[in-house]
Amino acid sequence: MVDILLKRYIWLIDTLRKRGEMTYDEIASAWSHSSVNDNGSELSKRTFYNHCQAIARHFGIDIECRRGRGLNLYRISNPESIEENSLTKWVLDSFSLGELLLGNTDIADKILLEDIPSGREWLEPIIQALKQNLKIAITYKNFTGVRFSGKISPLCVKLFKRRWYVLASVNYAGLRIFALDRVNDLQLTGEKFTYPDDFVPADYFHDVFGIVAGVDNKVETIVIRTYAELPGYLRSLPMHHSQQELSTNENYTDFSIRLKPTFDFIQELLLHRDQLEVLSPLSLREEIAEIISKMKNHYEDSYTAKQQGLL
Repeated sequence: MVDILLKRYIWLIDTLRKRGEMTYDEIASAWSHSSVNDNGSELSKRTFYNHCQAIARHFGIDIECRRGRGLNLYRISNPESIEENSLTKWVLDSFSLGELLLGNTDIADKILLEDIPSGREWLEPIIQALKQNLKIAITYKNFTGVRFSGKISPLCVKLFKRRWYVLASVNYAGLRIFALDRVNDLQLTGEKFTYPDDFVPADYFHDVFGIVAGVDNKVETIVIRTYAELPGYLRSLPMHHSQQELSTNENYTDFSIRLKPTFDFIQELLLHRDQLEVLSPLSLREEIAEIISKMKNHYEDSYTAKQQGLL
């Protein structure tokens, strides 16, 4: 019953978010045609008002009535509460996409999606542990063979490049990040832990790109020069929240980004190949150049091996 009500709440928020203002009749009609309404139920006025009150309590989103000439128009009066809450916004965007896809299952073969690797089954117990401040026991092995087995205190979960991660406190090793697709076993324990009052997950990852955060790197201002169509991509989807456009001309555009140049960020820079050049700091420019030089050596070795009949 809780799941059904939650879907209804999210549907109502999403519908008003997209449509702006609607009369009760328009809302009821939209509900009758929604893919979420799988049992064909009607949305009575009493149920609608109850939903509005529940949405205010649980989401902090206020649905108000604007009375006009014979019309009562309903709208979200504080849309900023959605934009300022990344989790609510993500859930609404995901729900809206899901409803769109469910309404078009007849062309499922023409809608191609990216799958998220295994690990989603661990999300539910981890979120339960986060809600109740419970330690979890995990067995873990990463791709280089490093193993871990023991109890951890989860602090947050993070999605990055189609993989879920949990950041946790480990008694003898401080904070550590675990990729859920590399967890072999995970169990809730009945052991409570005290969540640190001064820890804010968003602040912890504020100055990094990706999931590598607990490092000694200092925050630096990185200036990159971008070519071809890459400036357009970075304007529409910034690499980091600190990204700023410095200058542009017909040949290139320069951006600045302020963060810690960690492994994940360097990987992202290399992803853009010859359309991106690091201008400063010099240390990062030289590090990128060294990586490119090593890559070149790999391909030269491949050419030599081919000449010798080894490939």
